Amino acid sequence: MTENGVKENGDHDPVRSGHETPLDSMTVAIFDVDARIFRTMLDSFIRPARVATAAIGRDYARYLSPIRVFIALFSFQFVVAALFGTPVTATLDTMTTDLPPDDMQAWLATARRSFDEPLTSRQVNDALVATQSIALWPITVLSSLPYLLALKLYRPSTPIWGHLQIYLVATNASFMLMIALIPLQTLGGEGTVVGITIALISFFVICGILLAYFYGRSVTALILRLLGLLALLPVTMIITIACTFLTIDWVLANEFGLDFMTLLAPDDYANRDS
Repeated sequence: MTENGVKENGDHDPVRSGHETPLDSMTVAIFDVDARIFRTMLDSFIRPARVATAAIGRDYARYLSPIRVFIALFSFQFVVAALFGTPVTATLDTMTTDLPPDDMQAWLATARRSFDEPLTSRQVNDALVATQSIALWPITVLSSLPYLLALKLYRPSTPIWGHLQIYLVATNASFMLMIALIPLQTLGGEGTVVGITIALISFFVICGILLAYFYGRSVTALILRLLGLLALLPVTMIITIACTFLTIDWVLANEFGLDFMTLLAPDDYANRDS
């Protein structure tokens, strides 16, 4: 910690730098918690432009860096999902809800690798979750690129760093909602769809606020730019689904010698073999 309130890692300490508020003093004194956590979370919804402006200027006196928030939320989702017993990644159970248990066992028996004991769906699920938990990072980066490229086209003069901060403010807000709504997944597929839909709506609403603030206040331009981002949603979904399926197929083939397509369409493959 330096004398002007800057920590060794470059972040500003709001108390030592003279920016403390009653909330800062209370949370630090009682809970030893940085009040910027709560302020960043709240203002990402009600004052997103202010959070993005601070991030672009690398002013972390009042708000945490959106990158740090995103990394924390990304990890926290696994904790919340574990508490409610809802998987963050795809598993055999989520991909084959209508597949009879006997058919699942028959598919597991087709493994081209030899094992000391009969292969179980739990073993496969553990491998899938472990690999996908790592692959989620690059998949998330890849699916974010279309939005970042669109924002760069909207205002080429702004460095990509600035566009990244703006994008992450909206992403973090929707991410927080999605994590808060994880309990809905216990209700089944309908609950999952509701949670994702609410998170997506919040993302595009906050994107609209940020577009109006940073990319021009013309109503026509705002509508066109927001429609441009909406049009990218299928693209990002295709990237995410394709990368996820490729990851699952790689795990099944390399670790167990299983055919992923046989699992998804057993009748088609049975007809072809016959």
